[in-house]
Amino acid sequence: MTEPTLKKTYDLMEKLADYVMNEVPSKSEVATKSEVEKLAEYVMKEVPSKEELEIRLGKIRLEIEKRIQKIEDKLDQKADKKDIQMILNGMDGMAKSLDDIRIEQKAFISGLRRVEKRVEILEKKAG
Repeated sequence: MTEPTLKKTYDLMEKLADYVMNEVPSKSEVATKSEVEKLAEYVMKEVPSKEELEIRLGKIRLEIEKRIQKIEDKLDQKADKKDIQMILNGMDGMAKSLDDIRIEQKAFISGLRRVEKRVEILEKKAG
């Protein structure tokens, strides 16, 4: 250990004075006993305990999960509606195609009947 000198003692006193002047709160900055008691009373009566906060947090989590589930259900329903709409659109397309096929069949049958009538007429003339 080094010998105490006047210079070292002076430096230590300067550090102590600097700490007291800059770091230690003044008397007006320190709470009084009644202020501390009021704060303690407020904390004891008004601030919820850790258990109460955990219960509230659990309820909030459940509510959030319910809302997320509702949103997912609605999204599923909307997806189902889109699927149904796609199916209906496909069925409309098929119905149009069937109508086109029926029209073509009628035209083909009508053409065949004309050909049959011509063949009958020609057979009668030939026969």
